[in-house]
Amino acid sequence: MQFNSLSFIFIFLPCVLAGYLLLRRTPFANLFMLLASLYFYGVSAWWYLAPFFVTALLDFFVGQRIEQSDDPRYRKRMLVLSVTANLGLLSVFKYTGWLTSDLSTALAPLGISLTPIALSLPPAISFYTFQSMSYTIDIYRREFKPYRNVVDYLSFVSFFPHLVAGPIMRARDLLPQLARIRPLPSAATVSAALFMILFGLFQKTVLADNFGSLVEMSRNTMKDGVMPSGIGLVFTYAFAFQIYCDFAAYSTIARGVARLFGVELMRNFLTPYFSVNPSEFWTRWHISLSTWLRDYLYIPLGGNQHGQLMTLRNLMITMFLGGLWHGAGIFFIVWGVYHGLLLVFYRLFPVDVKLTQWFGAFGKPLSMLLFFHLVCLGWIFFRATPAEFIPIVKSIADLPLAIIRAFTGQAGALNTAAINQMEAVSTIANYAKLLPGPLGQFLTFNPVFAAYAWGLVLFAIPLAGADYLGWRFGCEFPDLFERMPWLVRTILIAALFYGILFLARREANEFIYFAF
Repeated sequence: MQFNSLSFIFIFLPCVLAGYLLLRRTPFANLFMLLASLYFYGVSAWWYLAPFFVTALLDFFVGQRIEQSDDPRYRKRMLVLSVTANLGLLSVFKYTGWLTSDLSTALAPLGISLTPIALSLPPAISFYTFQSMSYTIDIYRREFKPYRNVVDYLSFVSFFPHLVAGPIMRARDLLPQLARIRPLPSAATVSAALFMILFGLFQKTVLADNFGSLVEMSRNTMKDGVMPSGIGLVFTYAFAFQIYCDFAAYSTIARGVARLFGVELMRNFLTPYFSVNPSEFWTRWHISLSTWLRDYLYIPLGGNQHGQLMTLRNLMITMFLGGLWHGAGIFFIVWGVYHGLLLVFYRLFPVDVKLTQWFGAFGKPLSMLLFFHLVCLGWIFFRATPAEFIPIVKSIADLPLAIIRAFTGQAGALNTAAINQMEAVSTIANYAKLLPGPLGQFLTFNPVFAAYAWGLVLFAIPLAGADYLGWRFGCEFPDLFERMPWLVRTILIAALFYGILFLARREANEFIYFAF
């Protein structure tokens, strides 16, 4: 079920909220929430529940065994069982298709025929696997005591607001909230929660989905392995904004929905594109995953406690596995390695510090601008196929040459086919003719780029404004709602509502991270 579907907004959520409020003080409240969460997750395909129950129940019983034993070797065997089973099940569903497909391609020249094994990937398997694993690991470390009530535990793993795409919650943070009788949320909490949901829907349906359309339209301009000048830049920026708005929207809606049930979920994003270096970026982007990798992988590997060389090794291993967690494909691994190399390079040569030393007050904005574009380069690996990568990069590299040609009066022939491609392109081309000098000439002879860039800027303005305010106040923009005067709240709610009404994509697009 989708957060941005009418069935969720107008049927599922009101019914579940009403049922919870009726049962809130009874022993059946968590059983009701568990059944609602299982319906939310399994309604599109009930077999998704099978691997979910294998993971959750295994870790529930393993956690009990670890807690009951004082034998270090037995406790470690139980932990290894949990980790191996969880990662094994995740790997079977996530990587079998990719590995057998590549193996089939590699064996074909030898005359060996191998049929790739296609397995459907259960949504959220990467998220609930990490969440459930953290439960047994924390019990093994004696940082958390297991809960005896299996309904409470399953409610923790399956809690529907964050089940499909996070944030990845730790048992010590979420389970105690779910296991107790929670007070009714105050009127202020409810109003803030509803605003989070509204803002998240705006982020998803107006911003993310429209940026996603620009990504697809940019890809469709590629003919015979060639993408027009500058379109690759539109593709890159549009996907950078799409994945951020899409994922942040899910987390924001999840936080808002959870608050209606008296539950506080952790913040998952904190204006990440205002980061000045990769270390700061990973404290602002997908915070629940980056802290999970830090606590359960990077620090156990030794962290930064064994000299610089080992620290750099640990960073590379962590980011390599982080890339592999995101998806089955060589470019996901390349993306992870790329971010590992950024962490290594900035640790050896702190670019942001140097820029501040060289340019004073201008050093910080320059650092933000530079690192934002380094992140954008990484997003090309994340989104493009290997066959698309070179044309996209070449399209970006060709843009300065196209601008120079326009300024020197060598713009070339007008692409009339592109102008007739869509009404918006034709309109932009006509307006471009009115602009004076080389700028008008450049846009006239590159109407597709002009139209797509205009769409990019149009939807980037509200994103940049909201994130700038959040960055200035050290929070996400929706967290500012309770500080706003009532008049500002009213205007903002009206703007978001009418923005969704008139600018949202009409189709209910899946959230990007459903694929992970």
